[in-house]
Amino acid sequence: PLLRSASDRLPEDSHALSSQPTLSRLEHAVDARAVVALQHALEADYVASLREDTEVVLLDIDSTSDPTHGQQPLAFFHGHYGTSMYFPLLVFDGEGRLASVRLRPGNAGNNRYATPMVVRLVRAVKARFPTAQVVVRADSGFCTQRLLQALEALDRELGDVDYVIGLERNTRVVGLIGAALADAAESASRAGTARVFTSVTYAAKSWSRERYVVAKAEHLGDKPNPRFVVTTLDHVPPRILYEEGYCGRGDAENRIKDFKNALSGDRLSCTTYIANAFRLLLHAFAYRLLDALRVEAAVVAPALGRVQFDTLRLKLLKVAAWVQQSVRRIVVALPQSFPLATVFARLATRLGARPRPS
Repeated sequence: PLLRSASDRLPEDSHALSSQPTLSRLEHAVDARAVVALQHALEADYVASLREDTEVVLLDIDSTSDPTHGQQPLAFFHGHYGTSMYFPLLVFDGEGRLASVRLRPGNAGNNRYATPMVVRLVRAVKARFPTAQVVVRADSGFCTQRLLQALEALDRELGDVDYVIGLERNTRVVGLIGAALADAAESASRAGTARVFTSVTYAAKSWSRERYVVAKAEHLGDKPNPRFVVTTLDHVPPRILYEEGYCGRGDAENRIKDFKNALSGDRLSCTTYIANAFRLLLHAFAYRLLDALRVEAAVVAPALGRVQFDTLRLKLLKVAAWVQQSVRRIVVALPQSFPLATVFARLATRLGARPRPS
């Protein structure tokens, strides 16, 4: 009954909703042009959802494995993950909202399609908020000359476009922080572990010029563990930039966990690549719906604003109810034993439902 109501039908409508075969035919009826249009609609909806007083937008780029278990087209074996898979690309913002998603073949490089997606998002954000700062974060798999140059060109054109991107270590960049590593090793001999933060200028062979790099010269027992980040934020102290600026991108892993575990975002079992790309976008819109619900739930019950999607669904949504259709209204009666009945009622009222007169 409630699924009918959510589909603009009456709960007691005699006509059934779509069956699973009908939904499968829908997935296979969509063409590539529609998938691209739907992705752009997802991005436009994200930008439109930002608050009017937005001053900083943080965009985290990440990839995830999507194991396949059949003969799906463009599913390939990936050596790092050790399985046949698709390799979706996702972009979240600093508050956990999903900004965009794209399906990629299993043999795609980590940075494939990342640059045009990020450029499109940055332009859309700056079109609505010309004075806002946009910061792009990513791990070292996305540190390519193409992405760095594209973001620097956007900064020259639009202003206040920055990046904080991991840099893969090599003997040359490690050699540039030899003194800091020596200091960390000396401190670790007394304390067990030690960190020293510093900065250098460095240019990889594929780069057109030198760039500012923040280094974490860490020593774990008798083992050095240096880490590097290339960034345009050269005015931020190295420790703050690394620990608060770069390490915060790890929260995107929790968002991917919500996307895959709670919403089955990795269940791409259609028989065509385009159908799987469409299904991935359906999961993306489901993420946006539950994320919006979590934001609203946090207003009436702050603890719910920090839970994962599966917990939110289990505690707030997965509950029996009695649905009655009258001439003028649809009444949903909750059981007295429902622990979050008051929270549910307050949230439903906030979203537009009207309490039934006692």
